[in-house]
Amino acid sequence: MKKIVSVALIAIIFAMVACGRKSEVTVAPTTMQTSADSMSYVIGMNIGRNLIGIDSLLNIDMVCEGLRDAYNDTEKLNSEEARAAYLKYMNYDIYERVKLYENQFLEDLRKRDRKFVATTSGLTYKIHELGNLKKTIRNNRDTINIRYRIMDQAGNIIDTTYLNADTLRLAVGSLSRGVIEAAKLIGEGGHMEAWLPSNLAFGSAGCDSLNVKPNTMLYYELWLINVEKR
Repeated sequence: MKKIVSVALIAIIFAMVACGRKSEVTVAPTTMQTSADSMSYVIGMNIGRNLIGIDSLLNIDMVCEGLRDAYNDTEKLNSEEARAAYLKYMNYDIYERVKLYENQFLEDLRKRDRKFVATTSGLTYKIHELGNLKKTIRNNRDTINIRYRIMDQAGNIIDTTYLNADTLRLAVGSLSRGVIEAAKLIGEGGHMEAWLPSNLAFGSAGCDSLNVKPNTMLYYELWLINVEKR
């Protein structure tokens, strides 16, 4: 969080310093007629790229309005109000932003691939092979033998038993809430893909051992090899 905050502040401060204070700001020209125009556009590009990396949900129109107001010394918020708004967004509104982003991502996924469906919890899955429904997980005391592959949204593999055809036996209760819900949908021998919103994966705590950051949505490919009742 500190790194994100510092990058955001650097980007904003850099923009304000580059723009100056008192000059009148108008709509940007459609052509770059001077080297100053080109430099100004390059700065804008870099700020935009930095801000997208920080938070893709930022309102670009309000970012531009804030820059213009700072440039013209007509800010709508004083320092204390700006600080309060910043801290509220960074510390209290983050869960709503994460939820909105994840919901949109999963909605777009279901539009692209109609085989993906969602449960009321937000788990979004596609079953490749249903398996034996007479041998399904009934409670958290059951043990299962599974193969899996876990990836982030960028497609980076976080953990897998797949490459070496390994399996893992563990108690159902030791799994995250989203994996338990997913595994219960297929019987022994089943195979599925599932997207777990962050609250169904490792939540705001993340997972240090797997290097999963807080509020990270994860993709699972899961094979349920065996189910043993307890």
